[in-house]
Amino acid sequence: MDQRAFLEHAIEQYGKATYNFAFRLTRNEADAADLTQEAFIRVYRAWQSFKPGTSFLSWIYRIVTNLHRDELRRRKGRFFQEEIPEQAVQPIEEYVDAQLSEPVSRALADLAPGQRTIVELADIDGCSYQEIGQIVGCSVGTVRSRLHRARGQLRKLVKEYMKLTS
Repeated sequence: MDQRAFLEHAIEQYGKATYNFAFRLTRNEADAADLTQEAFIRVYRAWQSFKPGTSFLSWIYRIVTNLHRDELRRRKGRFFQEEIPEQAVQPIEEYVDAQLSEPVSRALADLAPGQRTIVELADIDGCSYQEIGQIVGCSVGTVRSRLHRARGQLRKLVKEYMKLTS
């Protein structure tokens, strides 16, 4: 397989999942699209470094995560406001609304970004602890402890929101 064919296959197979992951990180359509595009540019440039037999999704999620961290570092100290248009198509929001109750979706949205990412990778994307560790750049033990804390925080928030609605 040549470089172009590799990229075309990757975009066809993993483009939507990559965009959805980028959207969950950025909470903004334009930033998610930019992040996804830049990730696939990196894939194109480094296509020979991908090891067959490993998870492509983990590899590209790691690229997206690193690009997002770099952008946050670059923006640090600058004020920016996330704008999500009311009528915008929001893939993860549609999924959450369809699958989860209002208190759970509110609680998930209110988790710290790092906690939300870990929970979404584990519980929505179904990634293994090892894959999550590769994506966020930490050990399996750290993934387990972060996921435990994030789920605890999620439970606490859901209970609070359920009290408010009853």
